[in-house]
Amino acid sequence: MFKKYLQLFFNKDLITDATFLKAAPVNQIFQLFGIHQSTIFQNINIILSVILLLSILFAFGIFRYITPLLLYISVEIVQRAYPFILNGGDNLLKFLLLYMIFTDCYRYFTLNNSTEQKKDSISYFVNQISVLSIKIHLSLIYFVSAIFKFNAKVWFSGVATYYTLQLERFKGTEMNNILAKNGIFVTLSTYITLIWELAFPFLAWHKTGKYVVFALGILIHLGIYIFMMIHDFEILFMMCYGFFISDEEWKKAGVYFQKIALLFKRKIFSKEYA
Repeated sequence: MFKKYLQLFFNKDLITDATFLKAAPVNQIFQLFGIHQSTIFQNINIILSVILLLSILFAFGIFRYITPLLLYISVEIVQRAYPFILNGGDNLLKFLLLYMIFTDCYRYFTLNNSTEQKKDSISYFVNQISVLSIKIHLSLIYFVSAIFKFNAKVWFSGVATYYTLQLERFKGTEMNNILAKNGIFVTLSTYITLIWELAFPFLAWHKTGKYVVFALGILIHLGIYIFMMIHDFEILFMMCYGFFISDEEWKKAGVYFQKIALLFKRKIFSKEYA
């Protein structure tokens, strides 16, 4: 998701160009706190460097709850300063960082793993509410998107994929024109996307049904990533599926893959010494 911000970092001439910045509306929050947007524009590389550093600290669980708070504030500053570069993924990112301030996501894969919280503690309750908020937020995004699509003529008629693949902005491969001319692909991809978005908020909470919508969701998002060149948006949405999978399910999956890896190693060694 920070690919976009890194692109800004390496293209400072673009984002400090006077013509480019004239389109930026004056933000009322900045005015309230006496912050000049020109100061942000002039020091954008410093702010982006801070975001990159905070992202690394957050990934390793350093300074825990303080890091996501500072990361949220930094990302919010950039998003408010450059509203014309945002998409739906940026909006989800902002809320995701806000929720992550209150979650206990430091028990695994961090430099200093936290201890398991007691189920009757306030911190455990806050953590559960925060994770639940992420899951509800993602479910509502898909559901609202499906409702709007049903009210759009191109989606309701089953031809939305055709028009999307034909747009120059979304021509990610040479295959786009071929797929756009395939009536079966266009109709199926349009209606499957509609049905999937509508079903996601309900099946995502089911013990086994969630894996069906997750698998289909990954295929759809990867398709958009490859064929329509919408990159950061898709990665963030796919990563959010992990919140629907419990720690116990992740542990079982880890044991399962360890067994597969062990069997694979045994087969390799048996062939070498046969």
